[in-house]
Amino acid sequence: MAGTFNRHRRASRPAGTAPQPPPSPAVLADFDTQLMLQARQGNREAGSALIRRNADRIARYVARLVGDHRPAEDLTQDVFLQALAHADQYQPTAKVVTWLYRIATNTALNYLKQAHVRRRAHTPPDHSLQVADSSAPAPDQQMSLDELRRQVSQALDGLPVNQRIALTLFQFEECSYEQIAAVLDVSVEAVRSLLMRARTTLRRKLRGLV
Repeated sequence: MAGTFNRHRRASRPAGTAPQPPPSPAVLADFDTQLMLQARQGNREAGSALIRRNADRIARYVARLVGDHRPAEDLTQDVFLQALAHADQYQPTAKVVTWLYRIATNTALNYLKQAHVRRRAHTPPDHSLQVADSSAPAPDQQMSLDELRRQVSQALDGLPVNQRIALTLFQFEECSYEQIAAVLDVSVEAVRSLLMRARTTLRRKLRGLV
């Protein structure tokens, strides 16, 4: 996949851009951030390394948002094309993975807005639910787990979009409240509220199942 992204153009910085706060030492110490800063200087190898390190993560996230694994690879390519094309606009005020999640979120939402897209029932990835017993379940148990996965997936898909994004980032991508706030461009308190409402809705929809 990395070779697909090597052909990218540098976007010009918008006029009148406001000064950015200085990056924190923790952000500068993040390896992905270092790679993005190198890519911003035109280092194609750094851009390719950034893609290799994050492509699977972003593809998984996009697939969860659009509810379909089939377009995930193309949408992930779009995410990194945008990220590298606008590398000179990246400011290390937050870890670069947070920036990638934000681009991925917008890319997924734009895809869902397309008129030809029809939401379909889907089976989430195996890691969406963790089973305590590591031994393989019996066939009748497996059918029950598959049905549970389907119903949990449908319940997630039925959440308002910002609640679904917040819960996906927190529960599956292990993002902090601060990262989610940056992705959604809301306050940390708004993130807390989104997660609380999402959990309340899911408990109501899944009552008696889990």
